[in-house]
This record gives sequence, structure tokens and C-alpha cells, in this order.
Amino acid sequence: MDAHSLYFVGYALCATVGGVVVAKAQYIRKKREGTKINFALLKVIFIFALLMWTGAAFAGVYYTQSQTATIVFGLLIGVMLSAFFGWQINAVIKKIQADEQALEDLATHDALTGLWNRRVFHQSLKKEMGRADASGHPLSLLMLDIDNLSDINVEHGYEPGDLVLRKLAKIITRAVRPTDHICRYRSKEIGIIFPELNAVTAGKFARSFQAEIAAHKFDIGDGKTVSVTVTIGVVAYADNEQSEPQLVDAGEAALFKAMESGPNSIYVD
Repeated sequence: MDAHSLYFVGYALCATVGGVVVAKAQYIRKKREGTKINFALLKVIFIFALLMWTGAAFAGVYYTQSQTATIVFGLLIGVMLSAFFGWQINAVIKKIQADEQALEDLATHDALTGLWNRRVFHQSLKKEMGRADASGHPLSLLMLDIDNLSDINVEHGYEPGDLVLRKLAKIITRAVRPTDHICRYRSKEIGIIFPELNAVTAGKFARSFQAEIAAHKFDIGDGKTVSVTVTIGVVAYADNEQSEPQLVDAGEAALFKAMESGPNSIYVD
């Protein structure tokens, strides 16, 4: 290998090793601090490394004054090295992206139901309140409690209760719009944010899936089924003087008023 090829190989090795080190450091920081991984930087480093490996191969061909067979052999080795490192680089980036997505899902979704979690609920509600203030469109909040989930857990165990929760989440998700935000707020409480809907219209959505849930037979395994009912409170966002915690408190208060009327009730404020 001539001196020109060695220069390229040196740059390629530095870039490859540096890229792996930077990728690992960013991945560790992501797990520890939640900092997003800079994929643009990693791609630049690894593309540079790939170019250097390719350059080493072509330099070997260009500057080598030997027989044709030796030149062809050197070219093949260079291309193979370039392909190998390109494959490795792509695999590393895909693995990091997959791990980052998994961490993002864990941070934003409820592991059992797949619904948004409580942290996202508060973030989404604040965002929608800001949009409602800017546009003048209505905004409604629904709080839902599963009436007899605790009884199911006591009588049948927690696994059947988890099956009920997952199926119930699917029923609600199908019943509302894609723009609505459905979150698991507590163990047996679900919150739904209805952008651009007043409380009366949101109440109609609520009655629809409330009736569907009450009529559904939930399979809990071993050939057994259970019936489930939900109690619902719905409130409208009043005005820009109402804070996000105050709106949540109003939703909880509406839910408690519905619960005073018994299971499978609804209260629209």
C-alpha cells in the first residue's frame, strides 16, 4: 500500500472509531439525561469515513504501478471494505434510532394500554388551551372512571383486569377522533381532551362509547367474560383566565358529580 492510500486509511480509521465513540456517548447520555441523539452529526461522520475508505481503494489503484491483477485485487479489497463499513455504520444508526424510539415510547405512553401517559396529558392540555385562546375555538375535557375494575381485580385477578383495560382503551380510541388526546390519567381513570368541541358535543361522544362499553362482553380468558361500566364527567374550557390545573380540577369535580348518581352515569357541566 502506497503513502497516498495510507493517508486515506488513517483518516478513515479515525472517522470510523470517532463515529462509534460519539454514537455510544450520545446513546449513554440519552438514557441518563433524555438528551436527543444528533443523527445528523453521526451521518456526517460516518459518510466521511465511508468516503475515506473508498478513497483509499481508488488511491491504491491510481498510484500503484504494478500488474493489472494486483490493481484489480486492491480495488476489490477497497470496495469490500467500503461496503462492510457502510453496512456496519447503517446498522449502528438503525439500532440507535430503534432504541431512541423505544425510550421515547416508554417516556410518553402508558405501558399497559398504549395510551398517552399523565405527563403527556398535562402537556397536551396546556398546548390545546393555548390554541383555544389563540383561535377562539371551544375545548372540552372528559374524565372517565371505570366503575367496577377494582371488583374485577379482586374477583378474577389483575391479569383479567389488565385485559379489560386494554380492550376498553381500544373501544374508546375507535370512538373518538384522531385529533383527540386519550390518556391514562390514573390506574382506572382516563382523560380525553377534545379540541374544538364544546361540552355538549363532547358529551354526545361520551354517551356513545359509554353505551358501547356497557353492552360489550369483555373476554378475560378461560372462557369467562365480564361486563364493565364507566362513569364520565365533561367540562368546557371557560376562558384564558382558567389555568390548566383549574381545568383538570373542574373535570375531576364533574366526574365526582357523575359518580354521585351511581355507576354508568354522565355529568356534563
